[in-house]
Amino acid sequence: MIFVAPATGLAGHYPMLGHAEWNGITIGDLVFPSFLVTSGLSLSFLLRAPLVRATYARLIRRLLALIVLGLAYNAYGDTWLDLSDLRFTGVLQMIGISGACAAFLILIARKWSETDRVGLLIGIATAMLVAYGIGLYSGSCGPAGRCSVYSGIDAALLGASHLYRGGQAGFDPEGIMASLAATAFVLFGFSAGTMLQRHGSLDFRKVLMGVGALVAYCLASGLALSLWMLPNKRLMTPAFVMFTTAIALAAFGIIYLLMDARSDNHSEQRNRRWVWLSVALGRNALVVYLLERMLYQTAKFVHFGDRSVQTLLLDDFLPFGIPRAHLIYSGIVLVIILGVTGTLHRRRAYWAL
Repeated sequence: MIFVAPATGLAGHYPMLGHAEWNGITIGDLVFPSFLVTSGLSLSFLLRAPLVRATYARLIRRLLALIVLGLAYNAYGDTWLDLSDLRFTGVLQMIGISGACAAFLILIARKWSETDRVGLLIGIATAMLVAYGIGLYSGSCGPAGRCSVYSGIDAALLGASHLYRGGQAGFDPEGIMASLAATAFVLFGFSAGTMLQRHGSLDFRKVLMGVGALVAYCLASGLALSLWMLPNKRLMTPAFVMFTTAIALAAFGIIYLLMDARSDNHSEQRNRRWVWLSVALGRNALVVYLLERMLYQTAKFVHFGDRSVQTLLLDDFLPFGIPRAHLIYSGIVLVIILGVTGTLHRRRAYWAL
């Protein structure tokens, strides 16, 4: 995420770090889907039975907090506190909405069964994607070939000026209707988390086999769906959701195999050393996300004379030219974030919703 931000404007130098211009998948396109799949994994722990009133309160608080933080994020970064055309949609808002929708569907599905039926949840996620894709495919919009039929619905509900690029792009990658596709990410992640909780302490092979089967299902479905519509992050097409879910869950399976599959004392001590920074970042993921935006946008908007802090850094303090200076600049931001989250982790100070 930290390296994707400056690379987006340097597509010729770092095509895989930036987002795909339209169809296709890059490394940068994997970041947000991984957030959503991880959100589903964590949701499987939050919704463990028996549920109490505090669990429902936390779900509502989490949704409202993510929407408010997302609006503040947009106000600070996109419009520099000019609220007249504040974008209402965004990454944090979509994480909150898709998480709430997934939780609602999971709780409804539990009415049919005493336990979470992984097959049922995967079926619901797939059906949602197909329904979303049918609407995406059957409608017409403009400009032809580079728009979403759902942009009109988003504009009617929120106002065109409060959408991505002021509604002029013809699509909103985090629009309200796209949250249907995002919910599928969360449901797939929840399914993997359910497998982990059922078998993780008993038989790690069952976890790996279950996650591996889900990865294979997503890959096969992605291949089939790509014959219908190509993978496209900006439209959140079904093939894109399936392919990126498979990649995120495969990464989860590999990490689980390397870090958790063995439970002897030696491996636990080794793992604590290896994953210390990951835990520091993960337990304060929201701090990382907001701090990244604050650092980049403050450097962009704060000026000394007629030059921004970002320009001074790239031109004067990092005179290595494009594109190396941008990589070093991102590296500096990463070091600052690691310093902040590492300090918080040492003090056991965490900000979670």
